[in-house]
Amino acid sequence: MFKDFIKNKKILITGGTGSIGSQILNALIGFKPKMIRIFSRDEYKQYKLRYKYSDISNIDFFLGDVRDSESVLVASSNCDLIFHCAALKHVPPSEEMPEEFIKTNILGSLNVKKSAIKNKVPITISISSDKAVDPANLMGLTKAVQEKIFSSHLLKEKTPGLKFVNVRFGNVIGTHGSLFPTIYHQFKRNKPLTITDPEMTRFFMSQKEAIDLIFWATIHGNDGDIVVKKMKSAKLDNIIKNFMAILNIKKSYPIKYIGIRVGEKKHEYLITEDNLYRTKEKDGYFIVSPYKSSDIDKNLIVKKTKTLTERNNFFSNSWKNFMSDKEIKKYIQSYIEEANGIDSIL
Repeated sequence: MFKDFIKNKKILITGGTGSIGSQILNALIGFKPKMIRIFSRDEYKQYKLRYKYSDISNIDFFLGDVRDSESVLVASSNCDLIFHCAALKHVPPSEEMPEEFIKTNILGSLNVKKSAIKNKVPITISISSDKAVDPANLMGLTKAVQEKIFSSHLLKEKTPGLKFVNVRFGNVIGTHGSLFPTIYHQFKRNKPLTITDPEMTRFFMSQKEAIDLIFWATIHGNDGDIVVKKMKSAKLDNIIKNFMAILNIKKSYPIKYIGIRVGEKKHEYLITEDNLYRTKEKDGYFIVSPYKSSDIDKNLIVKKTKTLTERNNFFSNSWKNFMSDKEIKKYIQSYIEEANGIDSIL
């Protein structure tokens, strides 16, 4: 279905040289869109992508920053679809340099929204994170605001024929600086394994699952929706245990406990308490509907038809959501195969 939908469309990917942006590009190529624009500020990564896809003629590269409204406006002209992936995403730097995260994640998202409206781009997909749920750090706060920026289109602008949809990720396995690469490369380089808290839990999804979520939301999401994959979670110590089993690492391997870092939470939720009453499930995805104008006019939350205990269904430390060892091993093996493939190329 998505292949037919995307054929002959003109697509912009902001942050198109990043982990998710480049994966979207790779997936889109086989669907034969009319044009794909890669928009990012990283000249070197653009050079590498130009080389990788040198035999494909329908990819254009735009150097620019989402902080620059004029650059975004030019890059999004005559587009049918925007995948907004540009973001600063690491928690510790967000606590140290909040202004930079505000400029990119909030003001940059405003520029994307305004440009999409001005250029009458029919669909914009915004990439968010479960860290936007009850945020404990600046990065999560900026993502929560980013979601509101795009969801508010239904309330305020109501531009006919345009829709803005948020997708909310868990931890995407294999992205730059994420957990799996950190563990794998510490083992591979015989470095002591650094552990924050062995009881810490996170929701996980593969890069393919992340792309599937984005593409599903593109077709099925309505204006203002937040779409979340129905993910499973795991404890940090279970992930490490299964890594050690697969790599034949001895139990005596040196481990350094560093404690929970600034801005980190021990556990995560997929939805907020407020989301709970506006959430439905379809095809393995949770869809959170936006506020409607009538909700704002009445200044009243709709009748709570669900209990707060049901929110535990969206809690990373709920036993109902835990992956089995078999499921964890499958993710690990897939990651190692992909990592070794990349290493062999480099």
